[in-house]
Order: sequence, then structure tokens, then C-alpha cells
Amino acid sequence: MIKNETEAINWIHSLTNTGERIKHDTQERMLTLLNKLGHPEKKLPPIIHVTGTNGKGSVSRFSQAILTASGFKTGLFISPFIIKFNERIEIDGHYISAEDLTSYTQRIAAKYTNQTEFEVITAIAILYFSESDLDALVLEVGIGGLWDSTNVIDATVAVITSVGLDHMDILGDTLAKIAFQKVGIVKPTTKALLYGRIPSEAKNVIEARAVALKVTFGQIDAKIKVSRGYYQRYNAALAWAAVKVYLHAVLPNDVFLKIIDQWSTDKLIKFLNTVSWPARMEKISEDPLIILDGAHNPQGVAVLNDSLLREYGDKEQLILFGHLEKKQISAADFHSLPLATVFPVNWQAYKQTAQSNQYEEWHAQLDELLSKIDRKKQMIVVTGSLYFVSQVRTYLNKKLTQID
Repeated sequence: MIKNETEAINWIHSLTNTGERIKHDTQERMLTLLNKLGHPEKKLPPIIHVTGTNGKGSVSRFSQAILTASGFKTGLFISPFIIKFNERIEIDGHYISAEDLTSYTQRIAAKYTNQTEFEVITAIAILYFSESDLDALVLEVGIGGLWDSTNVIDATVAVITSVGLDHMDILGDTLAKIAFQKVGIVKPTTKALLYGRIPSEAKNVIEARAVALKVTFGQIDAKIKVSRGYYQRYNAALAWAAVKVYLHAVLPNDVFLKIIDQWSTDKLIKFLNTVSWPARMEKISEDPLIILDGAHNPQGVAVLNDSLLREYGDKEQLILFGHLEKKQISAADFHSLPLATVFPVNWQAYKQTAQSNQYEEWHAQLDELLSKIDRKKQMIVVTGSLYFVSQVRTYLNKKLTQID
């Protein structure tokens, strides 16, 4: 019997290897669970559904923040978490409480059969949101789209932030195959599809699907000049476009215009600069200068490099780089940074502990960088797997208090 938040989270994590994980092309497990719960997915408000190789977390966060600030009680589902497990499930920027996480996990556990960890987390979120009297909901896809556990819903607006070669063992080994999986979030009931800057090979697949379903579609290649991370300018513009299309779809025209007119460009930029989003070009320390960014695939590393060159091109970048072995990235991917020195660390599992050899290796390497950094000329960049960056973030928050 699950009695508290800790036991709830431990039970959820214990499901990592269940659910016949090799079967990625089915929603049978998820639908079975939802059926036992009385189909809460059918009781949700209109939804913005966000997928993409990179940028989907930022676009989801920006979208939720704008909707909340516009007066809509808005749910947000994201993955993975960076600081605290509860941040996966939020309403108006407030994490699901320990009490609610415990009670909703208890209800899911009572109906559990063979679902995976992520399927269970998604089910908890859907059940919680369905009973929270929301006005709006933003859901971030876990992996892909077509067979993702979040894709049991019918989105009002579907967003594809980017398409790159990632999760190829699940989604396919070409951009066209990956694009086909991502555009799977578009349904006949979807009002509009928006996508960001994507290769033509992927764009052709996405647009063909939208045409076949008679769904309005369009590419957003604009920028909103937010201050944190050059690539976030594209994510901010895509989020703003998604919110406008979404509100136009769900509101009377006069109400829609009234809300949009309240957001001048200056007001929007000022507001988005206040939106907190950890591990996305996050400046965790000013002196010494330390940036955290979860660039966990070649496309992510490329946009990180671009932002570092644009914003910190005059500094030497000391890059602590930890990633999963299956990812097609290496220290060589930072070659476009002429002043960078990359320190790859051995890190292969997101459930590392302080007792593991891998932990000790990055722990020692980071301590050395902190002790020798020239604060005027150098900066530290921590990047790679979001799970890795999350662990370093926790360590740094404690360590930096000890630095003069």
C-alpha cells in the first residue's frame, strides 16, 4: 500500500523495466489502464500537444505561462523533471502536491496491470488534470508522437518544434521516419499544426500528413528576442504562435482579439524573460559564470554552440559533457567553438548514486574545474543528458555556497 509521496515515487520508478518495453508501437497498455479509470482523457479541456527532437519542453513551458498569464487555469505535463519529480505535473506553475501525487498514484496502482513507468506517469497526469477544472492544457510528448502515451488525446493545436536524428532505435533511422512518428499527434479533429525550422525531408512528410487530414498547417520561422539563449528566440515565437492559434480556435472572436491586444511585443518579451526553465541555457552562477543546458543530441549541441558563440564568444568555455552512450554525440561536436575545451565524463545511467564510479568521476572533474577557473576569461558549461545535467545542478547548488 502506497502511503506517502516517497512511496508513490519509488513505486513509479520501480516500473522502469515492466510493460514489455520492447513494444513501442502500441497504446494497448495505456488504453487498458484508461478504460479501467473511466476514460479521463475524454474529460480534458482543449489541448496544445507539443513534440519535437529539441525545444518541446521550452515551447510547452512558454505556452503554459502565456495562457496562465492570460487568465486561463492551465495544466502542464512535461518530461523529464530537472529539480523535483512533481514538476512533471503542474497547474499554473504549481507542482502537483505531495498529497495529490500520493492519492492519484494510489488510484492508478489499484488499476495497474503491466504499464511502463512513463505510461503510469501520463495516466496520473491525465486523471489529475481531468478532475482539476482546467481551462487549458499543454502536453509535452515523451518520445516521438504516434505511439507516445500522451497521444491518447485529441489535440486542438499540434506543435512540432524540430526534427532530428534522436531515439533512432524507437523512431527510425531517417528524418522521414522520425517525422512520420512526430506528425502522428495530428488527428482529424486537430484544428491546426504548427512547426518550426525543420529539414525538407521531414517537412515533406509532415505537410503531406496535414494535407491528407485536411488540417491547417504552417511553419513558424520568426524570433522573439528573449534574453536567455539565442535558440530560445525561436521557441518563444513558436509558443506565441501556438497560443494565438489555440485561443482563436476555442474562443469567440471578440474575446480572442481582446486577449491578444493585451500582449504588446514589449510586454510579451518582458514576460517571457521571467519564465523560469531550468537546464535550458540556465545561468546558475554569475561568478564564476556557469551555464547549464541539456543538449543531448547533435541538433541540440549545434544550437547550444550557436548560442555560446553569440552570447559568450569572448570567453573560454570549459565544457563538462556527460551523455548516454546510445546518443550519437561526442566531444567532436563542439568543434565550432574555437575557445572550448571539452571534458567528457563517464556517465551511463540516470539513476546514479554518490557511491557509483561514474558519479565520482564527474564529481571530481567538476571540483577541479571550479578550483582552477579563471573567472575573468573562462566559463563552465555543463551539458549532455538532462538527467546528468539535473544531477550536476543539484550538486552545484550546494557546492556554490562554499565558493568565495
